[in-house]
Amino acid sequence: MDLSRSINFDIKYFFQWWGRGLAYWVPEKIKQLFSVRSGYVFLSVNDEVIQLKHIVEGQEKPIAQLVLNGATAEDFQQLILEHEILQKTKYILSLNPEQALKKILYLPLAAKENLRQVIAFEMDKYTPFNTDQVYFAVKLLGKEANGQIKVLLVLTAKQKLDSICQQLKTLQIYPDAVEYELAVNDYSSDLEPYNLLPEWAMPVKNKLTQLLSWGLGLVLLLLTTAVFVFPVWQASQTVESLRLQLKQLEKSSRLVQTQQLEIDGLIEETDLLIKVKKSVPSITALTEALSKLIPHDTWLTHLKFNDAQLQIQGQSPTASALIGLLEASPLFSNARFVSPLTQDKKTGKERFQISVNVNAQEVEDNG
Repeated sequence: MDLSRSINFDIKYFFQWWGRGLAYWVPEKIKQLFSVRSGYVFLSVNDEVIQLKHIVEGQEKPIAQLVLNGATAEDFQQLILEHEILQKTKYILSLNPEQALKKILYLPLAAKENLRQVIAFEMDKYTPFNTDQVYFAVKLLGKEANGQIKVLLVLTAKQKLDSICQQLKTLQIYPDAVEYELAVNDYSSDLEPYNLLPEWAMPVKNKLTQLLSWGLGLVLLLLTTAVFVFPVWQASQTVESLRLQLKQLEKSSRLVQTQQLEIDGLIEETDLLIKVKKSVPSITALTEALSKLIPHDTWLTHLKFNDAQLQIQGQSPTASALIGLLEASPLFSNARFVSPLTQDKKTGKERFQISVNVNAQEVEDNG
């Protein structure tokens, strides 16, 4: 073990992850009560119309459109009244290839600490523009071999984005973020999505809403603490009560025997529960076993395990080969497709949905 090795711990990232985990358990009605907006609606703007759409299961669903010529803020308010999804939402402005561009860069690992400053300093080296001409955003995609990092650079001309934002402002539409349609953010899981929105165009935050959000966070923290602390306190109270009962039972052998029979019954029930638990593999062991088996060019988007049966969804260059991989493993059996294969137009890969039986003991042994 190398004790001199440094450990990078991002506190901001940890609390973002922790906060999203807590928010998952909060009922949707309560989240809407403490949050002015929830969900996402995507805007696209050209010379003639503003199109509004949202994403459902990876598919774009048009909501409405607004003709720019002669449109007013009242017209947009009327759209909000007609479409409930527009009443509480976050707006994402999506730029098309004529309005923005992206580039993948490979930089030295040392650039990670000041990534934005490094790219700003050498903008004219990576693009035909200089820093004063564009709004840009960078996103770390991961580490590469030879001490390099993979970085996404997205940029748009200031003049073009300022014009679009002014048009939206006239209609009282205030986007929360700006992204490029060929480099979309995953707002459901990405803790640090990039954002091209200039500071002057950012919506003004409601202080009352912020206070309510912080209050909700504090309540969630207290509830989480109670979930861990209360069972311990309750268990200690139960143990103390049992000790008093045992002292009283010492006075009577018959009562002691009765108590012993009860304890034996509890032990049998506990053993039964343990056997039942061992018959079902842990999700951690199942996920680890599956990750070792699935090829690196295949990724999963959904995983569901119930009653010794696993269903996985995802994308792969050759989804049909996955059936053979799963069948060849002693961990799984009876692998089969539960829906037809389709091709993702963006990635070129096959979308699949596979159901397979799980050998619980084999998974635990290999885990």
